[in-house]
Amino acid sequence: MDGETPGWLEESSAPAAPPTQASTADASSPPPSSFSLTEPAPPSSKTASAPPTDNVAGSILSSMTKRAEANEKPEVDESDLPKMILFMRVMNMAAAALLITCSIIELVSIPAISVWVTAIYASFGGILICCLETQLKFVRTSIAMNFGFLFNSIYRAIFYCLMASVTWSYKGLLGYITAITLGVVALFNTYILCRYPTYRKMRETIAAEEDKRIEAKINQQIRKQAISSFTG
Repeated sequence: MDGETPGWLEESSAPAAPPTQASTADASSPPPSSFSLTEPAPPSSKTASAPPTDNVAGSILSSMTKRAEANEKPEVDESDLPKMILFMRVMNMAAAALLITCSIIELVSIPAISVWVTAIYASFGGILICCLETQLKFVRTSIAMNFGFLFNSIYRAIFYCLMASVTWSYKGLLGYITAITLGVVALFNTYILCRYPTYRKMRETIAAEEDKRIEAKINQQIRKQAISSFTG
């Protein structure tokens, strides 16, 4: 019976071969950890390169701030403001001188009654502009009390256009030149106010000071009238 033992029984009963180096290394390595929901996933290349943000609101706020800084207008260069103001005043004085000269020449020519009345009105308008451009405080206060529309840029431009229409009605070369000059000066005054915010703020400050002077003068007149009414 010993010689008749099956081959598969002999193979199973043979001693096992010694483990190789690769199988020994695999056996010595720790088993892979089980999957856990709390374990953070390894960072990918996109998440590693992305900037860290605390929350969504913070990222939105930072993006809005950057957008506002990008849309912010650059500061206006106002180094030439004194020269432009001086040039504007010279132009206003020249336009007023032309207005007075043209109106006086029209008066001397003895026109129709309607033209004569408008010429007198235009002459006084030119004198008013000259007095305003002198920048004297007592003159400015009296003008502000009686002709306050000249301290408003829009109303002043309308006044210039009105004077230009009067001189245009003279139907003469000097009248046409005066009308065009008044129109150009009105546009230039508006440009200076829009181009230089500092000058606009300065005019608002001057207007506020004039309002205080007017209020003080009115209060003084009221006191005088009250005293005279009590004493009289």
